[in-house]
Amino acid sequence: MRRVLALAAAVIAGVLLIVSVAWAAEPASPGLSLNEAIGRALAKSKTLQKAGLEIDKKYEQRTGASDNLTFTPTLGETYDPRVEQAWYSLLSADLAWRMSKRAQDAAEDRLVLETCQKYWAVLKAQEKAAAAELKVRQAELALRQTRARVQVGLSTAGMSPQLALGSAEAALAGARTGLATAENELDSAYEALNLLLDFAPQYRPVLVDRVQFQPLEVQDLDVHVQRVLEDSPAVWLAAEGVTMAEYYQELMWAAGGQYTPHQVRKIELEQARLDAASARDTARLITRGLYYSIQSLEEAYASVAEKVKTAEEALRVAALAQSVGMATAAEVAEREAALAEARKDLFDLVCQHAYLKMAFQKPWAVSSSSA
Repeated sequence: MRRVLALAAAVIAGVLLIVSVAWAAEPASPGLSLNEAIGRALAKSKTLQKAGLEIDKKYEQRTGASDNLTFTPTLGETYDPRVEQAWYSLLSADLAWRMSKRAQDAAEDRLVLETCQKYWAVLKAQEKAAAAELKVRQAELALRQTRARVQVGLSTAGMSPQLALGSAEAALAGARTGLATAENELDSAYEALNLLLDFAPQYRPVLVDRVQFQPLEVQDLDVHVQRVLEDSPAVWLAAEGVTMAEYYQELMWAAGGQYTPHQVRKIELEQARLDAASARDTARLITRGLYYSIQSLEEAYASVAEKVKTAEEALRVAALAQSVGMATAAEVAEREAALAEARKDLFDLVCQHAYLKMAFQKPWAVSSSSA
């Protein structure tokens, strides 16, 4: 029995040693820039690794399809149906190979956007936790003040002593619950970022890059939309589908229509054209929708920023009043909490604005990410 326990202890110690060695490479709290986070996410992504393997596989399939042809057929000429089919198979394999490369590029775009989103999510959670801490401090001071007033027999906002104390205690309990929730959200945001970057779950890097508000500059929205349509992988693939369907129709006509009835081929070609039109319409709609969402945030920015200025001034006045004995610590704490909440709201808006600006450049990257 002792030997079993000793062996178990050795195994556990070995596991802990392996874990400690694996995680010892990560400093306790190093600085992590956004660019560093993006670079690490790209390097560690299993999705991108899989996409690279998919490119290799599609290339091998294309090579195999190419080996089945001894010459390149001329469009419009009639050949053995097997030659025609082999040529079409090669074109299909080539398209699949080229699309796998476009798919990898799109996956990279999505990962970059997702990394920014998770990086900023940690910063937003930190702002929320800081504001929640000040709310707890405000509630504690308010409760202390209420107790002092009750002890000397002073009225509290027209309420009975029991009601005033109960209200203050409930406010403190609510503030502490809010703080616990904010801290849990911060832990969750960190773990989501750590998972993406292949860090240990409890790792807490110091995020050194803040988000700056910079209005979107677009000279011509229509020109930008056209660029998106030209670069979009989904639009490109749909257009290639039309090309393939047109070629297949001509190929089957040259081969005597031995594989698919003519009317069916016409329907398939029309479906491909409708798919291409839908892909363009969807890309156009998403891009314009992002633009107007950004405009709405920019219009709201001034108002939210003004609330921060108002809260800063209110805190300045309260601190000055406290210095001359005309305001209590609880009143100053209330102003501090209000300022922290206003700053949090402004920071949330700035992060959302930055996210949408990035998405506006490559709307196809939005599909698997959200702000």
